[in-house]
Amino acid sequence: MIDEQTKLMIETYLPHPPDPDLPEGAYYWLQYTAGATGKPRVLTVYIHDIMPTKDGIEYGIYQVRGGRYQRVDAGYGDPMRGVQMHDLYDNKEDCRDQTHMILNNWETLRKIQKDQGLL
Repeated sequence: MIDEQTKLMIETYLPHPPDPDLPEGAYYWLQYTAGATGKPRVLTVYIHDIMPTKDGIEYGIYQVRGGRYQRVDAGYGDPMRGVQMHDLYDNKEDCRDQTHMILNNWETLRKIQKDQGLL
């Protein structure tokens, strides 16, 4: 049994179920681009670097391109910067909507959601 606050957090921050097609160890990340369309796009990324900073933990993310891992620029203009866990998602809808952009412990909520049979 979970408390009402946890249940409300799950409903608010994790409105959609995990994507069953997302590869093991992968996440979705919303890349803002000034490319041809100027629209943000959802990328499938993998964490390969863990970087403690004064503001918390950042993760270096990589895409698979041409069978190789290629570092993704997080948009800070600094190769030693990454993204925080709240920037990563397990389904495209939540990623596009940025549903938990302030919640670094969303994976804990997802585990509670699964354990309680709320999916």
